[in-house]
Amino acid sequence: MEISTRIPVPGTYNFRDVGGLPARGGSVRRGVLYRSDGLHRLGDEGREALRRLDVGVVIDLRDDNEARLMPDDLEGLDVEVRRLPVFEGSGASQGEHGISLEALYHRIVTTHAPIVVDAVREIATSGDRAVLVHCTAGKDRTGIVVALTLLAAGVDREAVIADYILTETHLAGEWLEEMVALIGRYGIPDTPELRALMGGSPREAIEVALDEVERRHGTARDYLLASGLSRAELDALESLLIERG
Repeated sequence: MEISTRIPVPGTYNFRDVGGLPARGGSVRRGVLYRSDGLHRLGDEGREALRRLDVGVVIDLRDDNEARLMPDDLEGLDVEVRRLPVFEGSGASQGEHGISLEALYHRIVTTHAPIVVDAVREIATSGDRAVLVHCTAGKDRTGIVVALTLLAAGVDREAVIADYILTETHLAGEWLEEMVALIGRYGIPDTPELRALMGGSPREAIEVALDEVERRHGTARDYLLASGLSRAELDALESLLIERG
């Protein structure tokens, strides 16, 4: 099965093109929708990579504090940045209160559905500009938004799940150690549970979120419609993302 391709953008660990995933009647176009972890380490080489990829819209799902501590390094790029905080604090900070990935994702698809819709709308209306969706890890907030976007466009459910699961392989090692050390400065202890929350992307976590969407609404398309997206925007999303044949 085709899965998203990691692109070695300097300063990132989890930058991927979701193009190539199988969809109803075709596959996802390459070079249209990207997903990533934080963009605060880009530097000259990373910014040049984004320029070559023709990224024109950046959707930042982090909260104000995260953006202040780790600001996107986009100076000099011709990009439109849309700040759409999904919730206050990263998944790691939520872990301080003992939340699980399953509970976190349930909160995203229920309480924060309007923000999910705003993000999908930005993708659907991006025109000929490539879109990059990111948060701190490119796993939880980005993972849910991208998963629902792809499902609504007709991408195969199993491919969407496999794409989500892939994330933890990119975050293991340097990224995870850096983030554990960073939040340790705020008194959050390094535990196996915290590491799983920060760096893990297990099948059961994404399935809980998708099952909840389907239980309440039937499909991702109906979920987005019920949460405020229009049919015209859904049609535009599918036309933008899916290459027929």
